[in-house]
Amino acid sequence: MVGMGQSKAARLSRGQSLRFFLYILALFLGTLAVHEAAHVLAVLALGVPVSELKFGFYGIHPSITLPEHLAGTQQAIVYYAGGLTTGIILLVLYLCYFRRRYRAAPSMFRWLLGLVTVIFAGMQLAMGYLEGCYHHVYVIGAGTLFSVTDIVVSGWAVSAALLHFVLCPWRKMKTGAVTGHRQSD
Repeated sequence: MVGMGQSKAARLSRGQSLRFFLYILALFLGTLAVHEAAHVLAVLALGVPVSELKFGFYGIHPSITLPEHLAGTQQAIVYYAGGLTTGIILLVLYLCYFRRRYRAAPSMFRWLLGLVTVIFAGMQLAMGYLEGCYHHVYVIGAGTLFSVTDIVVSGWAVSAALLHFVLCPWRKMKTGAVTGHRQSD
């Protein structure tokens, strides 16, 4: 089996490296925006006017403070909305776009884009679950480094990466799988 360092297919050009870095940055900012927007849309769907929401930061994390009259199930809906919505969107993007593109024309660039996307999806799904079920622990974890929530989110990220290894195996790159397709994108 050819190792990563030995295969020419396993290297990115400078342009691909730059695009990969920009993709990670855009994915991070987009994920953040969609996560918070999903919370806001959930609150609006429950009939709460925007004027009753307080936007701010908890440490370096953006936060939305809900009005006190929201409780129980309504509060849980808002808490779950951010991570689960974003995670599902990213998972669908991964399955319908990145996995298909890699299988059509395997390349290291496509493989890495898919890997990063599915890891972000796993992290968001974990955050949605934690934020909904264990909101107080999630909030405490947002203000500390290496909290219990970080361990759970990391576990979901590793699980997502393992899913990617199964759905997009390295051997497809090694064999050069499909001819006639651009491999450099």
